[in-house]
Amino acid sequence: GNNKVGVTGNRKEMGDTEAAHQPPGNNKEALQHATRDMFVKVSDYIQGEVAATSQDYKLLEAMHGATTDKFQSLTVQASSLASDMGTLQGKAKELRPVLDQVDVLEASVSELHDTAVMLDEYSRRVEAKYKDLVASRHS
Repeated sequence: GNNKVGVTGNRKEMGDTEAAHQPPGNNKEALQHATRDMFVKVSDYIQGEVAATSQDYKLLEAMHGATTDKFQSLTVQASSLASDMGTLQGKAKELRPVLDQVDVLEASVSELHDTAVMLDEYSRRVEAKYKDLVASRHS
């Protein structure tokens, strides 16, 4: 009959007479074969795990490189923005006296406008009085 142990490993599956008649060396060979098979499968499993871990490590290295590049790019941009900000602050400082002069000029123009309005009102009153005076002389 069949000399192999069943799936459950129970010797009764082989039959008591077959198990009793197997020579002791045959069990040893089967055990060695099963042990070799187990070691091959464990080795394959471990190699698969090592390969997966290696791929994960390579992915992490690539992500680290991309992150480093992006960080360097952002550092350059931040440095450029800081430089531009300094330039703009310098220009604003240079323009401050001119802007102050514009504010003074705007106040002067506003006062001049108010004076022109008052002068216009005064000239209308004078004109009205003149017309009244001329009209009273002719009547």
